[in-house]
Amino acid sequence: MSAESARLSSSAFIADLGPREKSLARFILTVVLGAVAFIVAAIVGVFVSFGLLIAGAGWPAPTSADNLRELARRFVDLTGSDGHTLSDAFQILAIAIPDNILPIFAVIGVAMLLQERGLKVLITSAPRFRWRLLLIGVGLFALLVGPFVGVTQWLDPHASPPPLLTVSPDLVSRALYALVCIAVFFPAALGEEMLFRGWLLRETSAVTRNAAALLVINGVVFAAAHFDFSPDAFLERAILGAGFAYMTLRLGGVEFSAGAHLANNLMLVLFIQPLTLKAPTSSGVTMDALFEDVFLFFSFILIAEITARWTPLRRWAGVDPARDPASIAAVEHFS
Repeated sequence: MSAESARLSSSAFIADLGPREKSLARFILTVVLGAVAFIVAAIVGVFVSFGLLIAGAGWPAPTSADNLRELARRFVDLTGSDGHTLSDAFQILAIAIPDNILPIFAVIGVAMLLQERGLKVLITSAPRFRWRLLLIGVGLFALLVGPFVGVTQWLDPHASPPPLLTVSPDLVSRALYALVCIAVFFPAALGEEMLFRGWLLRETSAVTRNAAALLVINGVVFAAAHFDFSPDAFLERAILGAGFAYMTLRLGGVEFSAGAHLANNLMLVLFIQPLTLKAPTSSGVTMDALFEDVFLFFSFILIAEITARWTPLRRWAGVDPARDPASIAAVEHFS
């Protein structure tokens, strides 16, 4: 086992697995009940979405057949929108975000009930949530990946104008759009990190402590859970998931990966393409796309290593490298 692989495999984040987390039967039960909770929460999310649209966007309440037809018409119109106007952008967020956040946290709730452990084990091995580490994840992602994305967009003759500039000519409205995106994408990013890099990563580490296997499994499951199996989208999400898993293992919690995840999503909806309800289109796995994916993965490793190795940043973030060696004996037993 290489030194780097041993470091990931001995991460404090996966060093304190309880007996319930090592139970295959309990894992299967969590998946089954989690799927039921996901579906129920998704249905609730639909009602929440339409409640928001009725209250905030003037959609008619479903009190008559005519109103139901009008609701259906507005929804169909919104699915065809490119999301480049402020009104459409907010309405799309009202539909997409509840149906993302509620099901994710419903599954997390099921996992917590069956494991009978606190929520903290899915978040961090530190004594408390490290907000500074989350902010570093946002900042380093923006500093390293942001310029690359900016240059790529600038060189692409088919690239659309940044959504932040097209949703409104008014500066205040643009700022409002940015703030709303931050407010709604933060819990979405944190929830996905808790579910995939928290619960799933800990569950799979009960079976293997091989670092490469943990990263690959996490990335593949993360990509599959988005139900978009076009080769380019699937590969991109698998690499994202593997990169986020690396961050979690290296830094002992999901705070950093949640920050990077948030920054990635914000970069997409603010500067590349707005959120839409349209079915995604696939352009296949091109050499350019493959290069971007590889660059993104190694960028994730780089910013995680900068945070772990640069002493002033590590101390400010609350990353304690002394916590990791405590689990090396357990890792050697697995190896």
